Amino acid sequence: MFLPIGLLCLGSAYRAAAQAALGRFLAPSNESLAPKTFARKECSGNPGCAGLGGDCCPASTGMALACCWDAQAPSATPPDSRALAMVPSCDHLNVGFPNCGDAVRCEGEYSESGSTRTLRATSDHCAYVTFKTGLSLDQVLQLDADTFLTPGTCSRQDNLGFWFFQTVGTGVAEEEPTSHWDALSEVDLFETYIGPGGVNSINTNFAATGLHMQWKNFTIVGGMRQHITMWQDVENAAGCPATRQAGMLTGLTTVEYGTPLPVVSVFVTHCAPGAPCCTGDACKQLQSDPHTARACITVKDAPVLLSLSNWGAGHRVTPGCEIGVSDVVVRTK
Repeated sequence: MFLPIGLLCLGSAYRAAAQAALGRFLAPSNESLAPKTFARKECSGNPGCAGLGGDCCPASTGMALACCWDAQAPSATPPDSRALAMVPSCDHLNVGFPNCGDAVRCEGEYSESGSTRTLRATSDHCAYVTFKTGLSLDQVLQLDADTFLTPGTCSRQDNLGFWFFQTVGTGVAEEEPTSHWDALSEVDLFETYIGPGGVNSINTNFAATGLHMQWKNFTIVGGMRQHITMWQDVENAAGCPATRQAGMLTGLTTVEYGTPLPVVSVFVTHCAPGAPCCTGDACKQLQSDPHTARACITVKDAPVLLSLSNWGAGHRVTPGCEIGVSDVVVRTK
């Protein structure tokens, strides 16, 4: 989310009740599941239950669901995918400074634990971290990641995001537009506050193009733990143009590329954590789902740069606000 601009589900209460009634989520009565006090009763506060809504640990019945004992949701990474290293970096030139100026912070704002990368604001200054991928967007067939906002750590107007655009490490966007950011080349896999839904909302958007989508039943303050799947529609069923001659900069100023750049059709959806929301034909079916975000994105002569960020409201963030991502995998051509 570059600020120089700026599944159909059953009701959670009904779903949890139905699952409990079927006995699929009730904790088995054996010694390995001895009585335990959980840190939070909310489903979202326990990794194994994060795809459910309401209370799980215990539920309203007074019984804890079996998912309360799960360290994390099961993983089902497609065999032809590979994990991204997600080595943290601080791209002040392309991300930090353009969004928040010299006061922005990166070093000391993020942490690593296994495959998880967490951004936690240590002050009220903007915070961010970037991850170089070396990937050309036109080669990316699918990208998957578990994402989270820690419940109760952020305020209604924290502008957080897990997003990407394409850029080289040096140069100036206005002078080298084929290899730097513009609003038609950005994908906000999820963003809060800015975008559809307004204050205390979570959404997927594309800066200046495409069909944006608000995440129903999720809020910044309440937090979330969801899986994001983005895939390329190689058959171009959406009818994206083959190329673009120009992009958009701050204030929707047009910038001419000087040469035609290719365009790819991408779709983004979210679901319970732990596994891709779709693969293959299942993704094709989701392309017609009204809850799937979609856009025609310009491919730059530069690699994809991922970022976790919190630009706050008026460049003031909530200290301690946590956003994170884990198990980022990609499938390429």
